[in-house]
Amino acid sequence: KRNKQRVSFGFVTTDSWIESTDYFGCDDDCFLFSLDYDTYDVKIFRPKSRSMTADPRAAPTTRQLKHHMYCHPSKFSRANERARNMPGSTDGSLHGIGIGGTPSQPRVHISESLEDCRALTYDNIFEDGDILTGKGMESLYYFDVDSIEIWGVGGEEWIADALKAQAKARAVHRASLEQARKVDKRQFLEDFENSLAWRSGNRPGVFGHRDLVDEREV
Repeated sequence: KRNKQRVSFGFVTTDSWIESTDYFGCDDDCFLFSLDYDTYDVKIFRPKSRSMTADPRAAPTTRQLKHHMYCHPSKFSRANERARNMPGSTDGSLHGIGIGGTPSQPRVHISESLEDCRALTYDNIFEDGDILTGKGMESLYYFDVDSIEIWGVGGEEWIADALKAQAKARAVHRASLEQARKVDKRQFLEDFENSLAWRSGNRPGVFGHRDLVDEREV
């Protein structure tokens, strides 16, 4: 959304998102779509490899057919082994989410700030067309994101597996937080007692008398 003009568009894929400095995705069963609020028409932009009207001269290479999206954060997750082993150079890739095109000029680019994003009218992977439904020409096809919705779809087995994985991840997260709380409390009590047991000059503090009593009894 920019200049109070509203556009809705999206991307459907069967591939999982991962952090990467390069494109990924191994299934061309995906497509971009946009909704025109003026006419309520839905436009579909499929991979050119599946389009019957695609220009053979503009057909993407085999590698491009298998790599149609990327997720390139400015800071990779430490849990991502693949990301940690990557070189620091980005080779001109844009940070954020990219769909189609190239890492330096994706067909759709969603920036990390959700501002100054862009949706071009053509690339070498998806069918040509205006994803912003004619509302992006004045801004050179730049836009700001107002809201994002993420939907997970699939059969009952896929949904059940996804819910189990989600529950497991949440349980691990809760267990880690609980363990951290216990360690913090234990450490706090130890530091608290040690600081009150003896003051400067080896004079007993609030709990220092316990050590003196123990010494006398011995």
